[in-house]
Amino acid sequence: LVLVAFSIIMLMINKLFPSGSGLAGILDRKSEKLAVSKHNLHISSGDYEASLANMDGLAAVLDQTDKSVKRKASDGIAWNTVVGGTALFDRDAVQTFNGASAEIVFDKSSRLTMGANSLIIIQRMEKDLFRNERRSQVMVVDGELSGTISGAGQLALQVEVATPNAVARINGGDDTAQFSVKVNPDKSSTLTVVSGQAELISMGKSIIVEANQSATAEQGAAPRKVMLPAKVSLVRPPDQKKFIYRELPPLVKFEWKTLKEVTGYRIQIARDKAFTQVVVDETVSKTIFSHGNLHQGNYFWRIKALQDWAEGEYSAVQLLSIEQDKVPPALEVLFPQKMSELSTITLNGSTEKNAQLLVNGQVVKPNEEGDFAYVLQLQQGVNVLVVEAIDVAGNVTYKSGMVYGKF
Repeated sequence: LVLVAFSIIMLMINKLFPSGSGLAGILDRKSEKLAVSKHNLHISSGDYEASLANMDGLAAVLDQTDKSVKRKASDGIAWNTVVGGTALFDRDAVQTFNGASAEIVFDKSSRLTMGANSLIIIQRMEKDLFRNERRSQVMVVDGELSGTISGAGQLALQVEVATPNAVARINGGDDTAQFSVKVNPDKSSTLTVVSGQAELISMGKSIIVEANQSATAEQGAAPRKVMLPAKVSLVRPPDQKKFIYRELPPLVKFEWKTLKEVTGYRIQIARDKAFTQVVVDETVSKTIFSHGNLHQGNYFWRIKALQDWAEGEYSAVQLLSIEQDKVPPALEVLFPQKMSELSTITLNGSTEKNAQLLVNGQVVKPNEEGDFAYVLQLQQGVNVLVVEAIDVAGNVTYKSGMVYGKF
């Protein structure tokens, strides 16, 4: 009875999970070792193009990852965390989570970038010698996939990106094609072409999407094409602006110029200029955005305009830096003798550049080098002199002296 029950359970498992390794393959240790070594291959040489050409079943290489990225092998049921250099085989699935990104490489000039909260399934690249081209197919189940495809100097590359309700075909011939495909929250699909040309097929109809155009395929409707919004001009903070704080990170205000006939804007802030380490990715309706939790370090930011589901080209990238400073400013003061027969004296000294200087509560403006000379009116009797230097982070240094006025 136990053997019969066990056999029935195995039959049910095979019916529910028809794909993947069979029971015999799982029980066979040699077969198991082969599967593990294949689907956990890590290419560290960096020669991805040669590896893709020579390794059987290899579809692409996961070149870079940021934060939580997982992959499921075509013959597996478990999701495993992966890092840059991981090989991707035919029908492998890749998923990014909140704030994560991943870059997939076909060759030196053709790569795709997955946005946060995206799920794709990739197929192996095939060569069509009759048409003199290479073809690869990617299915975007959810999220966003963007990339650059080029076939210059080699076989032309055609990437077919399938979504739940449309198919986008991007040709990388002599001209480089820069594009993005996104599955929207309402389950429509949007193809955006920044440069080159692509084709969008939906509901049995096909349209050509040229450079600086976007097309959206909605449920039960033929795809419609629009021009991309104009490029955004940034206002503040200025490029290479430095923000200095003492205890709490500063509130940084981002601002850009208003564009007509747009429905919103998308702002990205990242740790690197390539925007693979994105820390902020927000959609806003106004032309101002504030963030008060940027920790110490360098950041890059950019903006793009939105028109419904169409997204324009990103603005120029600008740099800002956040720096913590807990060191009090340097301050040197030459106090006069303890007794003065004159009613006025001159305090000389120096502090660091851009520091605020106070003498007995009165603001004194140092020169560009931080040097100062201040004429002070004394009173008869004891005069307490207090000099304070306050840097841009709010750190304070003070020095005091006493002069007896006898005149």
